[in-house]
Amino acid sequence: MKNLLSSISARKLGPLMLACTLATGLPSLALAAKVSVQAVDKNGAAMADVVVYATPIGTPLPPAGKAETATISQSDMQFSPYVTVIRVGTQVKFPNYDKMEHHVKSFSAAKEFEIKTYERGVVPPPVMFDKPGIVIVYCLLHNWMRAYVLAVDTPYFAKTEQAGTTSLDQLPDGNYEIRAWHPNMGSVKQPLVQTIKVSDQTPPVKWQFDFVPIPRKAKAASY
Repeated sequence: MKNLLSSISARKLGPLMLACTLATGLPSLALAAKVSVQAVDKNGAAMADVVVYATPIGTPLPPAGKAETATISQSDMQFSPYVTVIRVGTQVKFPNYDKMEHHVKSFSAAKEFEIKTYERGVVPPPVMFDKPGIVIVYCLLHNWMRAYVLAVDTPYFAKTEQAGTTSLDQLPDGNYEIRAWHPNMGSVKQPLVQTIKVSDQTPPVKWQFDFVPIPRKAKAASY
């Protein structure tokens, strides 16, 4: 009888003892928050293709997981997407879906590479982006074709849509430097920077740039 009572007491106290152990013996888990972002130009109009990325202050970045792969296709005589943001260590594929041949090239210091002329249906080996920075991708055969890749050290990034909005998801609570960059800034102008404290009460972050975006170059009329 005594053993039976001891067993029942242990079962009742088990969850309480576990809760006490977690509360006193382990660090608390950081909560994840979502930060809404809005980007506008100097006239207050919505800006698409603004890359926003967050770097924690005073805490290490989470380690990179398995290698990621992104795709920038050649379709309708343009690169798509026009702007891509990736974490350093990501491979990027450049498939050709056009009837025309393309010759892909980057002269950028962050990643210089060349994929010589290839035709429709060909998917060359992916290119590894192993350093942070801005990479401008060209087609040497069609001078209006251009794409921008921003490789960042952090996994917390996003890109605004046509409405000029996006969100940074799954940000653990803490302090962050948040940067915003648009391809019209190239590699000359520094990204805009804000420092914020992230929690479940973080208000939306708004960016206003001091220029009006230059429209993307259109496909040549002869094509």
